[in-house]
Amino acid sequence: MLNKQGFDLWADGYDKTVQVSEENGVYPFAGYRAILNKIFNEVMEKENARVLDIGFGTGVLTAKLYENR
Repeated sequence: MLNKQGFDLWADGYDKTVQVSEENGVYPFAGYRAILNKIFNEVMEKENARVLDIGFGTGVLTAKLYENR
């Protein structure tokens, strides 16, 4: 488990870690893009949908939703 210091160090390269893991289909982020797209599509189908971002990750999904509101 990461402590605060370890997480802070990982945060700088988080998106790259996600990308490499997703592209290679390996843990922990295999299928990441598919899940983000599924959530994005579900939210966009609902008129006046509201989303609570509780601060996991780097805000990629939140930014995409915001840009397409």
